[in-house]
Amino acid sequence: MTEAGEKEATGGEAVWEREVLAPHRWGRHGNAAGEELARLRELREAAGPLSANAEAIIAQIAALEICNWNLGHSFLALCGAVGAGRPAELPIGHLASVNDERWREVWAYYLTLRQWLPSGGRSGDEALLRTCDPGGAIQKHVRGLLGEPDELKELYVERLCLYLQFWLAGFLPEGSPPRETYNVVAAYVETKIRERGPEGLPLDVFDVEGAGGWGPCHHKAFRRYDVILSSVGAGEWRGAMPRRGTDGLERAALLDEYLGPLEAWIAGAEAAPENDPGREIYDLLGERDDVKVFLASLLSSLLRAQQLYARELAEQRMKEKPR
Repeated sequence: MTEAGEKEATGGEAVWEREVLAPHRWGRHGNAAGEELARLRELREAAGPLSANAEAIIAQIAALEICNWNLGHSFLALCGAVGAGRPAELPIGHLASVNDERWREVWAYYLTLRQWLPSGGRSGDEALLRTCDPGGAIQKHVRGLLGEPDELKELYVERLCLYLQFWLAGFLPEGSPPRETYNVVAAYVETKIRERGPEGLPLDVFDVEGAGGWGPCHHKAFRRYDVILSSVGAGEWRGAMPRRGTDGLERAALLDEYLGPLEAWIAGAEAAPENDPGREIYDLLGERDDVKVFLASLLSSLLRAQQLYARELAEQRMKEKPR
């Protein structure tokens, strides 16, 4: 689709422009959002008409976020896409980025929880669990976090099972029969939890579209699951795994290793950095041209916006009392 056609289809605003201004990108940075959009619009104009391949690369760039578990490999794949002028073969961003090994780990958590819950007899989950966790390491880990069963623990574990089912099913679409079923059953379990008395765990940790939206594509997904499980075991939120508070700083530092060389290439620095991944980024991008500069600048901009916020939030949390 041409830029003009894209703007017509989106009410006069290109998809990439909306992504730049989105609340999770530059939209949370005040006046800087407008300045960044103006800068990118100049680069977009200089690039001229974009090919269908370039539009596909833009969609892939927009799909990658700082929280993605495969951030480094995805970043390099996008640099290769910009350099070659065709979309990356590696699935980029969100659940598309989750590979078979990671899915098997989610299945192992889910199936272990199902096995931990009381049942009327042997289930077929056992055979699949042996495939997903052949050495039993995840089963031992999860059971160790939970400790001995009791009625309230079982309700929380049932709720976590539903939560993991939601992601295993590929993010159930709103209004679909499976989503409606999920909503009803989840609400029922949460009601049963509240009937037990004061809430031990904040139930918003299971809100898939809010505070609890930690799907398998998130780099801290399994730590989050462990925080929930250990809290269930301890009977207190974060009773066994306090907040670290440094994750945002670490993620920001990791991203600097990639954004630094990319932005040097965009600025026209001819000498590639004498370290990885800098050399690889230069090799993947190749010679500069206006289309490449725009695409590379969009990649840098969208991730830089998230990096700034991640660092700011981490610094704020470091000053707060751990929760």
